[in-house]
Amino acid sequence: MKILHQAGHNTSWNIQSLRDGIGDGIIVSAVHEKFDRVCQIEHDIRAVSLFDPQFYVPDSPKPKLATYNFFPSALLDEFSTVDYAMVAAEAAHKCIEFQINQDFDSIIVPSRFYPDLVPGYANLQKIFSVDAFLRVIAASRTNKRIFVTLPVTSSMISGDNHTYRNHILNWITSYPQISGVYLVNSFMESTKQIMSYDKLMAHMTLIHDLKSANLDVIVGYCNTEAVLLSICDPFAVTMGAYENTRTFTIDKFYDNDEERRGPAPRIYFPRLLNWMRWQTAVEIRQDYPDVWSLIYEPTRYAEELFGAATSVHFTKPHLYKHHFELMNGQLARLASVHHIERIPAVQSLINTAVQLYRTIQGAGGTFVDDNCSGAHLSVWNRVIRNWKP
Repeated sequence: MKILHQAGHNTSWNIQSLRDGIGDGIIVSAVHEKFDRVCQIEHDIRAVSLFDPQFYVPDSPKPKLATYNFFPSALLDEFSTVDYAMVAAEAAHKCIEFQINQDFDSIIVPSRFYPDLVPGYANLQKIFSVDAFLRVIAASRTNKRIFVTLPVTSSMISGDNHTYRNHILNWITSYPQISGVYLVNSFMESTKQIMSYDKLMAHMTLIHDLKSANLDVIVGYCNTEAVLLSICDPFAVTMGAYENTRTFTIDKFYDNDEERRGPAPRIYFPRLLNWMRWQTAVEIRQDYPDVWSLIYEPTRYAEELFGAATSVHFTKPHLYKHHFELMNGQLARLASVHHIERIPAVQSLINTAVQLYRTIQGAGGTFVDDNCSGAHLSVWNRVIRNWKP
């Protein structure tokens, strides 16, 4: 199981951490990095990384997407699905040529994101991009692995929609020439953790079914549930810095980031399998030192922040480099054992986290919001109990 950085704003943080031996590669984001900047990434980094063309919203107005001559709206004065069909082959040729020339580890075939259960999902994806891209790849005679982007919503793959789910599975497993899929799931949760048992179980079942069809699965946009997903033994899981790299939404393809209110700074606690508000962490550190010694795992990045006299802003790279180091360590330890043995290993991590939360609360510690409280662990416990590999 590989551990990939899901890059977003400040890809340089991911690159620096990868150079420090944290992670196995990077999924580079077209919406966050201009064409020229991607070309300037060092070859040894690109050679172990992937490039996500991000055709999810083909008429996205985001300026960095417009720097790619193969992005749908860049090929047309005004995007329309009908007109794009006439230039789909050109987009495929230019996009594949770019990924091969930049010598990325594998090729990602883009797909469009549909927020609803549209009729004929597979045919829409085939016509929009997939078939044209696979024809170009075949003509290129490249020996690189091929991953088709599979963007879904929880409703598409839920147990209540067997027909729709099977429609997607039958389509994506019909390509013998591909190595696997780059799975992007929009959970549409209002909380920072996935709090729906049904959504999480459907997600894991899809990963399992894709693997059973001999497809490698790269699971994009993972939050801490990457620890739980390790029991499915995917080809790769991801870890990201800002929240929009730890959960997939199409907002970032529309919103003006400068107008959005920044989140409260948070720091990752691997023993709690969760992030905590920075101010809450400071209070526990000061008021409950015995509890702090049980929950805190130091890194040089966190130690620098706690030793600084200034306040901490959510844009501090230390928060995310701390996360990369500790999350990578957690996932690497799980990856080192057989996936069947990961089930008791993950269960042990959950049990420890639950007990530590009880210790915090028993000592008098409180949380400003439920996102820090560990409520997601009850969902993880239920998944573990019912998981049938």
